[in-house]
Amino acid sequence: MKNPLRVKARIAYVYPSLYHVMISGLAPDIIYYYSNKREDTYIERFTCSKLTGVEPEPRSLETKSRLRDFPLILTTLHYEPDIVNLTRLLIAGGIEVFSKNRESVVIAGGPVVMENPIPYSDIIDAFVIGEVEATLNQVVDLWIEYGDSKKRFLEELAELEYVYVPGVKEGEKITRAYVSNLDEAFYPVKQVENTEVEPVYGRGFKLEASRGCPFICGFCMETRVFQPYRERSLSRLKHILETGIQYTSSGRRVVVFSLSFPVTNTHYQFLEYLVSENYIASLPSLRINKYLEKSLDLIKLLGQKTLTLAPESLSHIKHSVFFKYPGMLDYIKQFIESVIDSGFNLKLYLIYGVKYISRDEVAREIEYLYSIAKYAKSKNKKITIGLNPLVPKPHTLFQWIGMLKKEELLEELKLYKSSLKSLVEAREYDIDWSIIQAQLALSPKPLGEFIYKWAVHGGGLAGWRRTIRETGLNYSYVYTGFKPGEGLPWEFIDLGEKTRISTYAQFEVVKKLLGFN
Repeated sequence: MKNPLRVKARIAYVYPSLYHVMISGLAPDIIYYYSNKREDTYIERFTCSKLTGVEPEPRSLETKSRLRDFPLILTTLHYEPDIVNLTRLLIAGGIEVFSKNRESVVIAGGPVVMENPIPYSDIIDAFVIGEVEATLNQVVDLWIEYGDSKKRFLEELAELEYVYVPGVKEGEKITRAYVSNLDEAFYPVKQVENTEVEPVYGRGFKLEASRGCPFICGFCMETRVFQPYRERSLSRLKHILETGIQYTSSGRRVVVFSLSFPVTNTHYQFLEYLVSENYIASLPSLRINKYLEKSLDLIKLLGQKTLTLAPESLSHIKHSVFFKYPGMLDYIKQFIESVIDSGFNLKLYLIYGVKYISRDEVAREIEYLYSIAKYAKSKNKKITIGLNPLVPKPHTLFQWIGMLKKEELLEELKLYKSSLKSLVEAREYDIDWSIIQAQLALSPKPLGEFIYKWAVHGGGLAGWRRTIRETGLNYSYVYTGFKPGEGLPWEFIDLGEKTRISTYAQFEVVKKLLGFN
C-alpha cells in the first residue's frame, strides 16, 4: 500500500516459476514482507505466465510496472531449471541477459545458488550465499547508498563475506550466513493469499516449524545448505500461529514447513497443541521414528488422510549408502504396515538408479515393496509411489560418484513399474529433468550461452533437447563425477566444516560398501 514515488528504492523480485507455485512457498513471503517493512523500499513481484514458449512482457503484480524499469532485480533459485525461466523473463522484458552487457543489477539467492553459483555466473551479477533474514537488509542498504553506480555497488557488495560477485571476488572463500536463533528471526504473520488461485498444498497459514535437518543423508543437498538444524520454540510457534491466524482467510488450517518432522519433543507438543485448538494441518514429508510413531492419532485428528513418507529405499544396502535409516529396514516395513492399519493411505518417495548397486539388490527391494503394496491392497488402502532417479549434487558424496546413464535408468524404472503396476500408482519424475538438474548443479564452468539459447528455444524439455543438439555441450561430468582428492569447482562456497568432513567420511564408507575405487 506504499506510494512507490516516496521510497528510495523500488526493487523487482522475480520468482522464476508460476504464480500459484510462488504463493505456495514461504520464502517469497519472507522476502516480500521483510523487504517491504522497510519504509525506504518498495519491492514488487514478477512471475512467469507459463513455463515454456515465449513470455509476454513481464509486469509487476503490484503496479503493472515493466521489469525493465527496475534497476535492481532480486531472484531466488529453488530448483536448477528456474534459471531458464528467469532468462525467459529477462528476454521478454527487453533486458540484456548477460551481466557484463547489462546496466541493471540481478542478484540471486536460494538453495541452488548456495550449492554452486558457477553455472549462472555470466547471467547473475551477484550471489547471496545465505538466508534472507541474515543478509537482505545489508544488500538493500548498500544499494540505497551506491546503487547509482553498478561498478561501485558490486565492489561494495563483494566486501560482504557471504556474497560472491563473479569477476570482482574470485579465489576467496564465501561463507554462508544464517539465522542462529529462529525465535528472534522475522516471521511474516501476514501472508499473501489469493481467493481465486489454489496453492499447491491447499489454503492455510504457512508455518515454518524448523530449518535445517539434524540428519545428514548422503544424497541431500538441502541438509547441507541449511545447516545447522534449528527449531522454533513451542511458545514462539504458538505466538506466530495465534497472531497469523487473525490475518488469514483460510480458517484454522495450517501448512507446516520443515525438512525433518516430527523429530523432537517440541514437534510432538506442537501437534498436541494443534489438536487441542481444533486446527486442521497439512504436514510435510514425515520422518519415520518414535515421535511419528506416537503422533499417528494426533495426525489423524488434524485431518490428514494420507501420510507422506520418504524411506528413499527398501534396501539394506541403499539405506547404508544413503545414510538414511541404516539397519532399520524391518522396522520401516513394520511401521508402514502399522500406518496402513491405522487407516491412512500412503505416499512413498523412493530413489532408484544408484551406481554400483546390483540388479539382484534392486530385485530384492522390489520384492519388499511388492509385499507392502499387497498388504495395503488387502486393507483397501491406496499407496502412491514417487520414483525419483538419484541426482548427484554438489557438497554430497555423489559429487564423486555421478549418475547412472539414461538407458540404465529407464531399464531400472521399467522393473519397478512392471512389478508394481497392479498394486500401486507409480509416479515417476522425468529422467531428462533429473539429468538437467545434475548438468546445471555440477557444472564446473558458466553456462550462460547454453541457458540463453535454451531460453530462446522456449525453455522446457523440448527446448533443452534442441539446445543440446545444436551446441553439442559436453556434460559427461554428470555420469563420471569428479575425482576425489582434486579440487572441486564449488569448494570456495563454505557451508561449514561439519559438512566438508562428514561428506568425505560418507564417501569413504560408501566406497568400501560398494567396492569401487
